[in-house]
Amino acid sequence: MRRREDRGCIFPAVGHGSAGCGSWGMAKRALCLLFTPACAFSAWGDHSTGMALTVDGVMNWLVQNADALQPSMPDHYLRSNAFYALKARGEIPVAQEVPEELFLKEVLPYRVVDEPVDHWREGFFQVLAPHAMRATSLRGAVEDLVPRIFQELRASPKVMRKPNQTAVVFKSNSTPEMMAPISETLTSGYASCTGSSILIVDGLRSVGIPARLVGTPQWNIPTGGNHNWVEVWTGDGWHFFDAVPDVRLDEAWFAPSNTKFANNKDSTHAILSAEWTKGDATYPLTWRKPAVLWRAEDSFRPGRRSRFEVPSVGRAQNVLRLTLASKTN
Repeated sequence: MRRREDRGCIFPAVGHGSAGCGSWGMAKRALCLLFTPACAFSAWGDHSTGMALTVDGVMNWLVQNADALQPSMPDHYLRSNAFYALKARGEIPVAQEVPEELFLKEVLPYRVVDEPVDHWREGFFQVLAPHAMRATSLRGAVEDLVPRIFQELRASPKVMRKPNQTAVVFKSNSTPEMMAPISETLTSGYASCTGSSILIVDGLRSVGIPARLVGTPQWNIPTGGNHNWVEVWTGDGWHFFDAVPDVRLDEAWFAPSNTKFANNKDSTHAILSAEWTKGDATYPLTWRKPAVLWRAEDSFRPGRRSRFEVPSVGRAQNVLRLTLASKTN
């Protein structure tokens, strides 16, 4: 299995250390994960589905399940990504509630859609894990972490070469220029809905919380427009929220006012979740010309659409977001 550096990716050399382990017990886990391929996460009490969650094992899972659109990554990048994903699962209590299949599909992947690849997981973990470790529920962790993702990641020297104390803000017409979480969004300090969603998904994944980007290539309404947002798994299923610091699960300006007109028989007007593994649909990434067809799941098919059929909250800030986000990615 060949892993090579792709010129379209952005990543520094990865070093491994025991920083952030916090105790000898955690340090032993980290060393075991990093240097012993046979060391299985299930030995720490995980109810696995049979696959031994080792660094080498999850690295191979990513490569074997990658779409041809994914760049080939060097071994040191894949190993660091796997190491910190397993570290979060082993050390953050709420992350241990996540089923193995969800961990593999919605935590482990280092890329959300077709953004340039940054080395984000290690730094994000170091900044966010101390907060995640105090959480008593996945929902509580999400509500606490998302505002920190917008503010604290950009301010931390563990993430940024040049830290900045100002929070990331929404700016329309920023896709595809602002999508990579560090080299583009955090560096510039702004992104539109796509870049903001990628940033949140990566931040939550860095502490072991399943998250994914969901959206529509074009609203099935007269004014058109597209939009992307975030879905997070909190133990009782998937919940959506707009990619803003003020987290309101299952409440957004677009539900049900726009989502009720979605058409899952036409991918242009469908509601789709971007996936690492092959799903039952493809998401046309319309910020590319021609549109790139990305692996996806149909989020609006029977049995899945009910979460979009709740009344939206009529807040003034959401009216503004409707005006802006209906125009651009």
